[in-house]
Amino acid sequence: MAVDQQQPSVPAFAADDAPAPAAPSLARRIGRAYVRPAIEAAAQQPRIWKYRLLSTCRRIEGEPVVLQPVLFVGPGQVVLGDGVQFGWKSSPLFYAGYCHVETTVPEARIEIGDRTEFNNNLMIKSEGAGIRIGKDGLFGANIEIFDSNFHDLHPERRKAGTQQMAPVEIGDNVFVGMSVKILKGVTIGSDSVIGAGSVVSSSIPAGVIAAGNPARVIREL
Repeated sequence: MAVDQQQPSVPAFAADDAPAPAAPSLARRIGRAYVRPAIEAAAQQPRIWKYRLLSTCRRIEGEPVVLQPVLFVGPGQVVLGDGVQFGWKSSPLFYAGYCHVETTVPEARIEIGDRTEFNNNLMIKSEGAGIRIGKDGLFGANIEIFDSNFHDLHPERRKAGTQQMAPVEIGDNVFVGMSVKILKGVTIGSDSVIGAGSVVSSSIPAGVIAAGNPARVIREL
């Protein structure tokens, strides 16, 4: 005789009947509000002080928001607008890395506009041609920006020759993805987006998305 093998019914709950998530305990709320920030400050603030003491650049204008340590190196000039930020707490290597800003000669100048934010492990180095970054920029982690080749490219003059230099100009409201390299002589127009991992070796117009090695325009915004 056949046996009726009906599955037992499972009661359905309306969305309004679903149990509400438990509220965080008082201890957890206190930990989030007071204990964690204290631990973060104890871990990071001494590193920020150490890199400030190690910095050799004395021609710095502006007071940045420093979440990750920044090393300012060299005799050149660094001009920082209002609200320029270095570091991002929730990204990798926040507690292990640092940002490096270097002007190797007195005539070198790095200028960064208001409210531009850099993620962790930034590297900007000017050999003299100059690097200018506009306001309201967003830069991912592990960004590298250079205005020089650093060495002569000819095999016989590579160690003792003269490097080629050209200024770098990055417009306002530019979004640069993680691990992008921006090389000498490049201009990036305002509002453009540079895809993660790109190598920007030639200029990019305003209002476009560009990506690749070398970076090329993919489409307009």
